[in-house]
Order: sequence, then structure tokens, then C-alpha cells
Amino acid sequence: MPNLLRDAPRQLVKMSQDRLRDVVREHEAHLAGRSDAKPAQLAYTDLSDADLSGANLAQADMTGARLHRARLDGTRLSLSKCPGSDFRNATLDGADFRWADLRGACLRAAGLNDANFAEIEGGDAVAPIYDAEGHLTDASAQARRPLDLSGASAQRADLAGANLGKAFALHADFADANLGSVDLSGADLRKAQLVSARLNDSNLAGADFSGAKLAGANLAGAKVGGANFAGADLRGAILDQAMKELPEFAEAVFAAISRYSREELTALLERHEAWVKSEGKEGERADLSDFDFSGMNLSGVNLMGALLERACFTNAMLANANLALARLNFADMRNANLRKANLRGANLSRAVLDGVDLSTANLAAIRDEARAGRVARTNLGAAKLKLAKLVNANLSGVSLVAADLRDADLTQANLTGADLTDARLTGAILAGALLLEARLDGARDLVLPS
Repeated sequence: MPNLLRDAPRQLVKMSQDRLRDVVREHEAHLAGRSDAKPAQLAYTDLSDADLSGANLAQADMTGARLHRARLDGTRLSLSKCPGSDFRNATLDGADFRWADLRGACLRAAGLNDANFAEIEGGDAVAPIYDAEGHLTDASAQARRPLDLSGASAQRADLAGANLGKAFALHADFADANLGSVDLSGADLRKAQLVSARLNDSNLAGADFSGAKLAGANLAGAKVGGANFAGADLRGAILDQAMKELPEFAEAVFAAISRYSREELTALLERHEAWVKSEGKEGERADLSDFDFSGMNLSGVNLMGALLERACFTNAMLANANLALARLNFADMRNANLRKANLRGANLSRAVLDGVDLSTANLAAIRDEARAGRVARTNLGAAKLKLAKLVNANLSGVSLVAADLRDADLTQANLTGADLTDARLTGAILAGALLLEARLDGARDLVLPS
């Protein structure tokens, strides 16, 4: 744990926007290899309200700097030294902090949406405290501070592999964020929003998640010894089979178990098919929300329009299945086989489809000419499709807003008119894919086919 009090000055240094612009320009020249250019030295500088949007401050020294309300959208700060720095109420949307030192830093109420904090060092530090005028206070002698993320908005942020041990993140919003393989041991996440977040293989030992929203979150492989999940909403969350029996989850809120057994499934599917074929006049619409289909052979099944929210389809065989217009929100479909399946107009928002095979599947939007051309888009908003196979899939008109498509294979896929706003495409294969009229605003790590 670093002790920043030894080198802390009695007062923060003020810097004008013009002077800051010169410092940034010279630092960028230094990064480009110019021998006479100096790296930025912004330690213990008051940069409140400064505009650093889009600047390249990689490897800069910003130890103990004050950046209240600063604008750092898209700023590159990888490998930077920011221990004890104060970013409260700053906007850092899309900023790159990979491998940065943020021990004892304050990011309270900061905007961190879509930012990259992968593998940051975010433990605690003995950091100085400065008053509103920038003077060192006597309270600094006892100022051991954890990383403070309380009230921060970090939706869709990437924190994979970060050290957030003992972090203070009360009321923080990590919806759809990647917190895989993160050290959150002893962290305070009371009433935090972690809907559909990845927490797989993370260290959550001793962390406080009481009252947190973890619906649809992935906790597979996580260490939870001594963690507090009292009152936490875990409906639709993915846990290892034995985890629900652990005492740490005794007071957590889980989705109700489906009232149907597997023995009743054949009759249910027959009644549902009658409902589909008669357009609702006969049979009964299947409500199989929270049902466990894992490992089952459902090839060619007709579940058109069925209610399947939070259902588990891991490793299930669904080739040639009809799931058009089905509600599959928060469904767990990891490694399922959906080759040639019909998913047109289905709602798969925040579903987990990592490793799924959707080759030659049809997910195209449905246009109802009888209703003035009304369109029912297949919704894959914020869905998890890491390593998914989408070869030759029809994704025309599909909503993939904020979807995780890392390392997905989209070879020859039809993405005409698809909405990929804010989607993550790191390592995705798009060879031969059709992207005519596709929306690509904010799509990250997109490499277009040549």
C-alpha cells in the first residue's frame, strides 16, 4: 500500500486550460518518440473542470491530482499513475485506463460508461486530503483510502482482471459491465446495480452485495466465501449448481422455480403447438419461464411466442427449433446448438449466449404489412455472445445494441440494417459479412472486412 503523504505538497498547483493544452501536446509528442519532448507531470495539480477529452495521457503521472467535474471522455490513460487522484463528478465515458494505478483514487459519482479499466491496480493507499482551496488538511495523517466508486455509472465498462479489493462502490451502476476475474474481496457493493454483469471467476470473498441488483449476472466460478448477499436480487443469475445452497445466499432473492417438471413437458409442448396453429383459439400458450432445459434434445421444437424468460438452455440441442417471437430475456443459452433455428422477432435482451451455435439461423426482423409495415425486431440488446458462431446467420434488422460479440464468428452473416450501437466486437470475425445500412455508432474494436 503506497504512502503518498511523504511527497505531498502543502497546496495543489493550479493550471490553466491553455497551459494544460501545451503539456498534453508535448506529452503526446513524447509518446510519439520525439527526444526533446517531456512527459506530462501532473501530480498534485488542480485540473478541476478541465477538458481533456480525447487526449493521450498514457503513462502520465497524475498522482494526487484533482479533476473534479473534468471532461475526459475517450481519454487514453493506460499505464498512468493516478494513486490518490480525485475524479469525483468527472465524465470519463469511453476512457482507457488499462493497467493504470488507481490505488486510493476517488471516482465518486463519475461517469465511466464504456470505459476500459482492465487490470487496473485499485487497492487502498494512504493519500492526502486537500480542502476546497487546495490546502493540505491535518486530517491527512489518518487518510487511508480505498478506491471510491460510490455512485459511479460504469455501465458496460470493462474491468476484467482489475484489483478492486476493499473498494467502496455503494450505489454504483455496473449494469452489463465485465467484472470477470476481478478481485472484489472485501468490497462494499451495497445496493449496487450489477444487472447482467459478468462476475465469473471473480474473487467476491467477504464482499457486501446486500440489496444489490444482480439479475442476469454471471457468477459462475466465483469465490463467495463470507460474502453478504442479503436481499440481493439474483433472479436469472447464473451460478454454479452448488452455489445456491451456500449460506452466503440464504437471504438472497432468486426467481421462482418453474412449476412444471420435465415429465410434464411433452404435454405442455403439445398444447402450445395447438395454440400456435390455431392462432390462440385452442391449446395454451406455454409459460416455461425459469424452466431448466439444460442438455435436452429439443431439435425442431415449436416454441413460437412462448414465455421463456430466465430459462436455462445450456448445452441444449435446438437445431431447427421455432422460437420466433418468444420471450427469452435473461435466458441462459450458453453452448446451445441453435443451427438453422428461427428466432425472428424474439426478445433475447440480456440473454447469455456465450459459445452458442447460431450458424445459418434466422433472426431477421419481421415486417407485418397488414399493420402498416410494423416491424418486430429481434432484440439482442446487451446480450452476451462471446465466442458465438453466427456463420451465415440472417441478422438483418436485428438490435445488437451494447451486445458483447467478442471473438464471435460472423463470417458471411447478413447484418443489413442491424443496430450495433455500442456493441463490443473485439476479435470478432466479419469476413464476408453484409453491413449495408447497419448502425455502427460507438461500436468498439470493430474491424470492417476489406
